[in-house]
Amino acid sequence: MDIIARLIEQLGAEDEVVRIQAGQVLLQMGAAVVRPLIEALQNPRHPARPFIAATLGQIGDRRAVEPLIQALRDPDKEVRLHAALALGQLKDRRAIKPLIYALFDEMPSLGLDPLTGDPLTVRAAAAQALGELKAKEAVPALKVLLRDDNKGVRRAVVQALGQIGTEDAILALCEAAWREKDDALWEAIVRTLAKHPFPQALEMLQKLASQHPEEERRKQAAQALRGAEPLEPPPSDFRAVPAKKQPSRFFRFLKGALTVLLLAGLFRWGWRSHRAGTLAVATLLALVSLGWWHHRRRTPPDQLPAPLSPLQPSAPSKHETE
Repeated sequence: MDIIARLIEQLGAEDEVVRIQAGQVLLQMGAAVVRPLIEALQNPRHPARPFIAATLGQIGDRRAVEPLIQALRDPDKEVRLHAALALGQLKDRRAIKPLIYALFDEMPSLGLDPLTGDPLTVRAAAAQALGELKAKEAVPALKVLLRDDNKGVRRAVVQALGQIGTEDAILALCEAAWREKDDALWEAIVRTLAKHPFPQALEMLQKLASQHPEEERRKQAAQALRGAEPLEPPPSDFRAVPAKKQPSRFFRFLKGALTVLLLAGLFRWGWRSHRAGTLAVATLLALVSLGWWHHRRRTPPDQLPAPLSPLQPSAPSKHETE
C-alpha cells in the first residue's frame, strides 16, 4: 500500500488525532491525491467515505464535482451530508440542481452540531451549500423549508437566503418573520432584513416594530430598523447633461463633400504652380482633421461632467430623526 492509500485509509481511523493528521497531509499534497480520493469515494466498501468527501471539498479541485454530485444519492446518509457541504465549498454551479433535490432528503439527524446544538441533516447541509453558491434558482425550494420542523434546517435556510440576497429571497424572510417561534432564529431573520433594506424589508421591520404582540420583539425590530442602511442613491457628483443634437446625415455628407472639393481644387490649381506649398497645405489640413476627430472620439461633448454645484446640507432621514 502506497503512502496516499495509507493516508486515505487513516481518514477512517477511530482516533480523531490520526484522522486530522492524515487529512492535513492530504490537503498539503493537493491535486496529486484527488484521483485516488475520488476512487476511494466511489468504493462502497471504503470505511472513510464521509471524510473523503469532506477532504475533496477542502482541496477545492473541480474534478471532484461530478463524483460528489453522485454521492448525494449515496445510501449512506453521512456520505450525502459531507458531499453536500463539499459541493458548497467547490462553488460549481453544476451542483445547484442536485442540491435543490437534496433539500428534501428525509434522513434522520446524524447527531448534534457542536457549534449550534442543532440536529445535523442533509437538508441543512444542502441549504448551506446553496447559500454559498448564491443560487437564486433555489429560493422557491428554500422558502418551503422555512416551515421545516427541524430548527437546524430553518437556521441554514435563513442564512442561505441572506447570502443569496435577491428581492425574492428577502421577501421569503419577510413572510417567515411573523410565524417563527424560536427567539434566536427570529433575531437572525430581523438582522438579515436590516442588511438587505429592500422596500419590503423596511416595511416589514416597521410593521414588526409597531404591531408585533411581544414587546421584546418589537424592541428588537425597532433597533434593527434604526441600524438598517437605506439603499445607496446614485452618485450626485455628476448631473444629467442633455446630449447635444447630432448633425443629420445630409449635413455630414455635405461637409465631407465640401472637404473633398476643397482638396481637389487645391491640387488642381496649386500643383502646377507650387507643388511643395500644395503638399504642405494638404498635410496641414489632414493633421487638423485627424486631431479634431481624435479629440471628439476621446472626449464626447455629451459625456463631459457638468460643473459641481456647492454642497448643500441634506434633510435628516426618518431614521436619523428617530
